[in-house]
Amino acid sequence: MHRQRYDTYMKVDVPTPKQRSMIHYAIYTRQSVDGLLDFSSCRAQFKNCQDLVVTLNDSRLHWCGQYFDDEGESGSTLDRPAMRKLRQAVDLGGVNRIYAVNLDRVTRSMRDMIQLMDEFDKAGVEVHFVHQPELAFGAQGRFTMHILAAFAEFEREMIATRVAESRAYLRQHGRRLAGKVPYGYDANPDTKQLTPNVTEAQRVAEIFRRAASGELPKQIATDLNILGWLTKVYHAKRSRKITGGGKWTARQIIDTLRNPVYTGRFSGGVGTRDGCHEPIIDQAAFDAAKKQLESRRTTDQSKRTRQDHFVFRQKIVCPRCGRFLTTYQTTQKIFRQSTVNRYFYACRSTAGGLSRCKGVNYPAFDIEQSVGKLFNTSGIWRNLLGLGAADGTADLIATTWRSLLWSWQRDWMKKAITRIEIREKSKDTLSISVTIASDAAQPFLNKIAGSGATIP
Repeated sequence: MHRQRYDTYMKVDVPTPKQRSMIHYAIYTRQSVDGLLDFSSCRAQFKNCQDLVVTLNDSRLHWCGQYFDDEGESGSTLDRPAMRKLRQAVDLGGVNRIYAVNLDRVTRSMRDMIQLMDEFDKAGVEVHFVHQPELAFGAQGRFTMHILAAFAEFEREMIATRVAESRAYLRQHGRRLAGKVPYGYDANPDTKQLTPNVTEAQRVAEIFRRAASGELPKQIATDLNILGWLTKVYHAKRSRKITGGGKWTARQIIDTLRNPVYTGRFSGGVGTRDGCHEPIIDQAAFDAAKKQLESRRTTDQSKRTRQDHFVFRQKIVCPRCGRFLTTYQTTQKIFRQSTVNRYFYACRSTAGGLSRCKGVNYPAFDIEQSVGKLFNTSGIWRNLLGLGAADGTADLIATTWRSLLWSWQRDWMKKAITRIEIREKSKDTLSISVTIASDAAQPFLNKIAGSGATIP
């Protein structure tokens, strides 16, 4: 599933002096996770950098032809899709100079800034900032860069602290934190808290009444669609994209019946917490619907498909629609009394009334093995460990990883990997992009230490 890279031989023309003097530049842009804290889009940043290049009027400058845009990515880590792509381009020698609007667009971590600049210096790559041109010159520029990186990191930590304090206050006072507004409610434009939508609230009450009387979620969804009761419509402020407004599914009915928000409470981790919004139904109606749902679970839980078979459940994104892939199991008969179970990741969701993506169906074993092979090399471990790791540590970990049992590898990947993006390059070839938690290396080091291996 993962395309291997092979070396081959071909005739290469000797470059002329003019070709050797060309400067292939790249433009890196990043837009913050929180749109309220970031007023500059990646498109605007790219144009600012291009305008600077035009004013330089240097015939040697040639754009590398690749976009390096991290939209909705935090600057607290280097584990970003476009940043990984840029570092790879630098490593392969395809970029001689990098332009960015500001230093904080590249990173908000002083340690990461030092690591990046060392990588670029060793590769002979210059870094220029549109609004901070003084950072590109000598020791003084590097010293100023360190100061600005320290301030950027301090600012990021202060923002995180304020956000955490704000969330704690909202949680303590029964306020809504974030997320989509549930069907049956609207968000107050001033306080962002929930207020009942008269029409939708009546329909929610009807859904609970019918469920409590014993009607199946599938039948309820069918009847709602016949009545023309569409799901809630959402308008994204940043992208202006409109979602929802589709037909109901049985899964959406079940999720509605299990949501404690309709009783005036919020889901809060293990249990629920008090809310300050007006309930649509009382606890008795909620419990009655829940009892009907539980009574239909006739299959023993131990006989269901074990989710342990799927390492990356709810982590793989569909390459076509962007929804998370679901999981399913098939049983194939090999001989008269012998069967084998096969497990798959597939786009089978009909959330929002959208149809499933045909042909998006991947064997779980192939995906998991391909991702596991990414950790066979020391490069990925070197990035995870950071600058504080001793020399040779990444090589030792990679060697140790290859010798571990698959069950040990999959347990670590299940916690360490947060997101997997798949791109279909051809009919038989997939490109896999993996997002790893920034603190993923330490639990693995502890596990190795417990096994008796020696880590420098």
